[in-house]
Amino acid sequence: MDEIASIKGQGNYCTVLIDLETSKLITIVKGRTQTEIEPVINSWDSEVLEQIEEVSIDLWECYKTLEQKLMPNTQVVADRFYVMVQVNKELDIQKKREKRQ
Repeated sequence: MDEIASIKGQGNYCTVLIDLETSKLITIVKGRTQTEIEPVINSWDSEVLEQIEEVSIDLWECYKTLEQKLMPNTQVVADRFYVMVQVNKELDIQKKREKRQ
């Protein structure tokens, strides 16, 4: 299972590709756009891509598009950090609604 995640810092981004089964770094891509990431993934042997069963990503559209295009047989698992961000946002919205009522 591989993970595609961005690191944000002062407007500079990179994409970290990790083998989640071994916790080993595969590579770091400078940038986070499809144009920057796609050539790196395309450089992998097709046998490697076919063996990937799950991909953990944040839910940014670029990552979902790349996964669907380059690894269509994988299952996407949302990165738990981003799931918790969404859950907390929804909880805050509900708390504010309840407080107003």
